[in-house]
Amino acid sequence: MKKLFLITLASAGLLSAVAAQAVQQNITVTANVDSSVGITQSDGSPLPSSIAMQYMPARGLIPWQDQVKVWTNSNTDNINVSLATLPVLTDDTAKNTIPLTVSLNGTALATTASTLTYASIFPAGTTNGSSPLPLVISQTSGDTNLAAGTYTGVVSLILAQATSPKS
Repeated sequence: MKKLFLITLASAGLLSAVAAQAVQQNITVTANVDSSVGITQSDGSPLPSSIAMQYMPARGLIPWQDQVKVWTNSNTDNINVSLATLPVLTDDTAKNTIPLTVSLNGTALATTASTLTYASIFPAGTTNGSSPLPLVISQTSGDTNLAAGTYTGVVSLILAQATSPKS
């Protein structure tokens, strides 16, 4: 009987030793999801970081165009689009400039926001991005008598979720 008691006691000790080695670790996971808006080419690839506008004598600069998609994590908000500054090409001597016009989905953009309504650009919801939208960068004036030179400039698009609900 004494042997049985010792075997039982030893078994209980071994089981408690195994149980004592188990560890439970709890990890609290949090995520802060900000309202988010993005723009890509219509195939989902990033917009080009630079483009080359072609000059044609007697016509001026040929407009550059690409199909783009707007992306958002909101199913309720319109999208505001604007320019950080009015875009201008400046030649390498800084003496000559060519003002540019930028339009998205047929709307000329300015430094004040234009609203793209949720219903018009997300007819099928936001999962696959907006419908493809034409983004066009063109010479503002029809001036074809441009001074020779290499011109550069920056177009800075700003997209933000509107505070107004979708319509």
